[in-house]
Amino acid sequence: MYSRTHVGHARAFVSADVLVRYLLARGLRVTFVRNFTDIDDKMIRRAADEGITVAALAEREIAAFHADVRRVGCLPPTHEPRATEHIVLMLDLSRTLVAQGVAYPTPDGSVYFRVRRFAGYGKLSHRRLEDMEVGEEIDPAKEDPHDFALWKGAKPGEPTWESPWGPGRPGWHLECSAMSAHYLGQPFDVHGGGSDLVFPHHENEIAQSEAVASVPLADLWVHNGMITFGSDKMSKSLGNVLSIADATDRVPGEALRLLFYGTHYRAPLDFGPGRLEEAARSLERLYEALARADDLAGRSLAPIPPAGALTGPLSPFLEEFAATMDDDLNAAKALGLVFDRLRELNRTCDAADRSAALAARDDLTRAGAVLGLFAEAPAAFLDAARSRGQRRAGLTTAEIEAAIAARNDARHRKDFRAADTIRERLREQGILLEDAPTGTVWRAG
Repeated sequence: MYSRTHVGHARAFVSADVLVRYLLARGLRVTFVRNFTDIDDKMIRRAADEGITVAALAEREIAAFHADVRRVGCLPPTHEPRATEHIVLMLDLSRTLVAQGVAYPTPDGSVYFRVRRFAGYGKLSHRRLEDMEVGEEIDPAKEDPHDFALWKGAKPGEPTWESPWGPGRPGWHLECSAMSAHYLGQPFDVHGGGSDLVFPHHENEIAQSEAVASVPLADLWVHNGMITFGSDKMSKSLGNVLSIADATDRVPGEALRLLFYGTHYRAPLDFGPGRLEEAARSLERLYEALARADDLAGRSLAPIPPAGALTGPLSPFLEEFAATMDDDLNAAKALGLVFDRLRELNRTCDAADRSAALAARDDLTRAGAVLGLFAEAPAAFLDAARSRGQRRAGLTTAEIEAAIAARNDARHRKDFRAADTIRERLREQGILLEDAPTGTVWRAG
């Protein structure tokens, strides 16, 4: 952790969160491990630039990370280990690899993995070794440019730990192998992350873990696609990032989730202009329908936790929703089902069919538990949305209501040009009007 997380990272967090939520909803027991790299090259450089210790940088960024994942509604993991707390495990793994002859120490106290000694290298990324880029460490002591570091010999000013090869620190790939084996065993069920980690990070994890255990590292790999701006990947190096904090200051965190769900998690997602605000408007429509059902019921129904949300007898909607999620977590298709059910909910509310409305409301609540949506009471959510809209528009509630009354008066007089002018003026200020059977309602655009 060396800087604040952005919406590209958020997609990885949300993809993992939906998988965990869905497994819990189907009644399964889940052990979810999310580890922190709190020592690596980037952190050392960043800490030096700021004139602080690596440990202080790690504490600050981990605290910011926790705030960010709360903003997008992610469940807490079962375990959240830090690399620096598991150095002994990493040294044990490195010793074993050296003893087996698949790793070797160098005179400066580093230890490298012999990539050519692992026959399966490249099986995850489907690359041939001769077509691969060389390892990130430039060291003339390496036997092969493709070999990667398990342990890095000490350099002046860097944090170090004692090892059989002298003082040093772990390599990034080693950290993940040691911690996953400790908390999950090997093989474990699912390993995930962004598609940019397939090579070299996950490829290197496989090599070092499977060379020791002689069994697969993980049974299933889940990689989410990258977020792009046009033809460019979102990345800190390109400077085209939008932080999670900035995004969720503009719209609710659930809107960011809704935007992600519009594209299958494995595919690239283009974060074009206006898409975040469009997702926020869609989210408001969902909450407005839930609020209508609550009004019809005379009470607000509380959100439910994901655990067990899709167990027992299921409605036809939930059966189809579950079948869709069974198909490689196809949240994009599942979201289409949610909006179909939304339209049914609105029709039942129009007909004042309380029983049918509550059944649709329950369906949406259970689907929301899986997708991480509808965590707020609808009335409170809509009040907050209106406040955000007012701040953007610079209008008070009284001014908006007065404009609506003037428009209604113009419509009553059949002066539709004046009515349209008022509507358009409000729209330009970020206030959208909707004419419902019970009257005109407004929301932030």
